[in-house]
Amino acid sequence: MALFSFFKTPRHQKFKYIPRYYDPQKERLEEILANARGEGTGETELVKSRIAASFQRKSGSHRSARSAFVTRSNILLVGIIIILFGLTYLLLTVYLPDFISQIEG
Repeated sequence: MALFSFFKTPRHQKFKYIPRYYDPQKERLEEILANARGEGTGETELVKSRIAASFQRKSGSHRSARSAFVTRSNILLVGIIIILFGLTYLLLTVYLPDFISQIEG
């Protein structure tokens, strides 16, 4: 019945996913070997790749420092909360009875 239509109906799209295996250690080893052999487009490219690799290595080693910073921050936060609860309790026990007695009479 619908042999002729004014609008073109789109066909379904296919998703082609090809899984790939990524091994960062193997890639780093191949890069180091290529740099050692002198395979590259030029001396400037070798320098750029060495600088980039050193930044990547340094950023990975700061995970433990970040973890220590987060732990220290959490301990400080818990300490501040305990101090605030203590001050609130102290203020309520000392000044609340005086405040209530002033309101009542």
